[in-house]
Amino acid sequence: MTAIFRILESAAPPRRRKDRDGDDHDPEIERLRRQLRAHPCHSCPDREAHMRWAERHARLERENDDLRRRIEGRTGSLGRRFERICAMLDERGYLDGDTTTGLGRQLARIWSESDLVVSECLRLGSWHALQPAELAAVVSALVYEPRRDVLMPGRPVSPAVTDALVATTRIWRDIVEDETRLGLDPSREPQPALAAAMHIWARGGRLDRALDAAADSGAELSAGDFVRWCKQVLDLLDQLAAAPADQRSLVTVARAASSAIRRGVVAQSMQV
Repeated sequence: MTAIFRILESAAPPRRRKDRDGDDHDPEIERLRRQLRAHPCHSCPDREAHMRWAERHARLERENDDLRRRIEGRTGSLGRRFERICAMLDERGYLDGDTTTGLGRQLARIWSESDLVVSECLRLGSWHALQPAELAAVVSALVYEPRRDVLMPGRPVSPAVTDALVATTRIWRDIVEDETRLGLDPSREPQPALAAAMHIWARGGRLDRALDAAADSGAELSAGDFVRWCKQVLDLLDQLAAAPADQRSLVTVARAASSAIRRGVVAQSMQV
């Protein structure tokens, strides 16, 4: 009805015929106009307001339909991604069909962007030979994100840390292969640029020495930035400290590492 009002009241017919008296005359247009004037809505005093509301209603319906289509598309995409993640976890023993295994329950306790890498390192014992400061150094590689999108090699720390970082990177590559095969986004690559600085701090070293070590590894950090990354490392270490009973040796080391980091400016920042 809105469209008929607009067309007949404002649009001139593209072509008119003239009758014998020379007057413009189009029988079809005249008939439609008579019907329009005879319609009950034509005499409504609020006709224009109703027409505007009708137009708004039609526009909102179109917008709702468009949003509904977009939501349905994204929901389908999320469903497919969920199925692919479940397939990978099933292959690796974290799921058994619809049942969560012991490994799956361990993974559920880890809240990290690199949760699967962490869980695989625990499963394979890649960190079990590390001392507290060494564990803190390795864990920093899984939480640190450089400002530049470039992998920084990091300054050598100790043979044990080097071996653990190599094993961690190997596990990450293996996971990325599965993710690529299944069409999933790849997990973030470990970044060891903060490892030397974290190792120095966890061994009781001064803050300026830790910052110098970070700069030597390509990570230019302020004291505030370093404290912020220490808190990220502490968060993951606390999660490792809550690992299952069969990880008891790692639990002890994780608690000691957490205690070693929580001192000085780091401890002070956590009291604010």
